[in-house]
Amino acid sequence: MKKALLIIAVIAVLSGCGTTETLTCTTNNTVGTLTSKSTYKIDYMNNEVKKLTVTYEYNDNHTDGVGTGTDGTTDDTDTDNDGIIDGVVGEALDDVVTGVSDGILDIAGIKSRHNARFGTYTNTEGFMTKIDNDNDKDYKVTYTYDLSKLSDTDLAAFGIDRDFNTQKTTYTNRGLTCK
Repeated sequence: MKKALLIIAVIAVLSGCGTTETLTCTTNNTVGTLTSKSTYKIDYMNNEVKKLTVTYEYNDNHTDGVGTGTDGTTDDTDTDNDGIIDGVVGEALDDVVTGVSDGILDIAGIKSRHNARFGTYTNTEGFMTKIDNDNDKDYKVTYTYDLSKLSDTDLAAFGIDRDFNTQKTTYTNRGLTCK
């Protein structure tokens, strides 16, 4: 009897049954003096996403009045000719900073976009927000999605899929590096 239980335990361990795995997808962008880093940590088991932790970090190294296009010494450029001075946050954050136009993205503007996008979900069970840095030069916010508590409607609103392969493909199609 002991041998049978031991064999079953070994098979379960070797097959990976019951173990949660983690995939981390990242992207970094720098435009001018503003740097953004996005990290998506996917905890999954058997192709089902269990938890998603998303961290957005922004750092602005500008000196006021220099390189801002407001002091008459430089011009900010819109390389895409789309009315947005971008590249700052990249494709991975389009869902967060949609609607930005005719301006320079700065820390205050980015915080406003995050607040507008996710502020209505602060009381949603399974969704948590944590702000680690919040000053004029640095902003870091982490969103945690517990898929065991979120409804399919909530997941659709967040743009999250329970299927691991689908979620990974979404991130790699956005240009994130996943390991």
